[in-house]
Amino acid sequence: MNFLVKQNDKALREALRQQSEQHMRLPSNFAYATMRRIERERQTEEKLEKLAAVITIAACCLLGVGTMAYFYGEALLGGLSSMLQQHEGFDVLPGLTFCCLFFALFNTYLRKKFAS
Repeated sequence: MNFLVKQNDKALREALRQQSEQHMRLPSNFAYATMRRIERERQTEEKLEKLAAVITIAACCLLGVGTMAYFYGEALLGGLSSMLQQHEGFDVLPGLTFCCLFFALFNTYLRKKFAS
């Protein structure tokens, strides 16, 4: 009698083990596929954050330019027209161009050096 109980117990355990193996079987590349999915989700989140940052910066710039045009538009147009009528205003242009070019190159250098 004891022998039959042990055999039934073994048979039940074997059946349970086979059933649990069938349901719990994972693909051979489960860890790799999971890590790829996590990496894709992280990249998607980074892209969305960058897009939100670009949209925010563009909106702030447009709002600033619009505000300047609204409050100082007439004064800026008057100054521009008087500068175009007087030829002395163009003497400042080469120095201003050099300064802008210098600061643009300096900004690029600093970004490359200190970017993380």
